[in-house]
Amino acid sequence: MQIVLNEQKLQQVIATALHELMEHASKGLPDTGTFPALSTRFACGELLKGVGDVELRLAPLSGDAGKQERFFEVRASTPSGGSQSSSWVFYGRSAALKEVLKNEAALKGKIRTAVVAAAESLLRHELG
Repeated sequence: MQIVLNEQKLQQVIATALHELMEHASKGLPDTGTFPALSTRFACGELLKGVGDVELRLAPLSGDAGKQERFFEVRASTPSGGSQSSSWVFYGRSAALKEVLKNEAALKGKIRTAVVAAAESLLRHELG
């Protein structure tokens, strides 16, 4: 079954969303301490089978006593929003996350892989 319906457009929306998230991170990602989650969303209804919206999210790890651990999450939802699938494409400290954000090509590939895996998971659970 074909999951990706429009590869070129998918690559474009991932790049656009990543640039937006990187802009938020350049202004709001502290080296230590808590911060409100930074995120951006994009619609994938015409790009991936069984997916409505995708959210890219940077957030501090809850319960981190040293307040230095962060994660980068890719979260996809069904068109109805009733189900979600997510995965982390990064976990670590702010300095390492900032380095990861500089390697845009590799990060776009990881995001695409996570989005497609989420779509497959959502379809599997919908049919199962």
